Amino acid sequence: MDTQKIFLLIAIFLTVLLLWNKWEVNQTVDDNGNIINQTSIVTAESQDNSTDVPEVSDVPSTVATNIEDTTPLMNESIDQGPYTTVTTDLLTLQISHKGGTIINAWLRDYPIELNSEKDFQLLSNNTGSIFQAQSGLLPADQMPTQDSEYTSEQQDYSLGDRNELIVPLTWKGNNGIVVTKNYHFKPNSYIVEVDYQITNNSGIE
Repeated sequence: MDTQKIFLLIAIFLTVLLLWNKWEVNQTVDDNGNIINQTSIVTAESQDNSTDVPEVSDVPSTVATNIEDTTPLMNESIDQGPYTTVTTDLLTLQISHKGGTIINAWLRDYPIELNSEKDFQLLSNNTGSIFQAQSGLLPADQMPTQDSEYTSEQQDYSLGDRNELIVPLTWKGNNGIVVTKNYHFKPNSYIVEVDYQITNNSGIE
């Protein structure tokens, strides 16, 4: 009976010793005494039909894996035709002549990340992240909608030292109606006000 206990204790001791040795092989210690776990990833493409299992010492510490990117392009800008750029002390905007839509907007005082010179983009016309500001008038068969084509007298506008900047876009309908869509910008403000001026040259009240 005592012999069986001795063999059992020896078996338990050997098992613990093997587990400890296995754990030691897969651990490394950095200069600060921190334990670093090493994990090797083997892809299905790197395996062959051999049944031999490599020893731990045969497995490289790092594995270079080529991954084919099958994700569709999600950052391409949608072509919305010509646009007018507006710059204030806080904003940079791009207003498309199609519908007078604000297609892109950047916050000039907020970088996209710390220590970056790239401004944070609030509105975007990139595929996968479209967020725009649209507006139109009714009835759609007589008034401009978000798909109507406007014209602009200038390609670029800047607020500068002025107290207010008004950016007009004009639409002319075949029925003689002329609509001017005005964007109002003021210093130290993120608010963009929009109003419409309608001139009825159709002869119909």
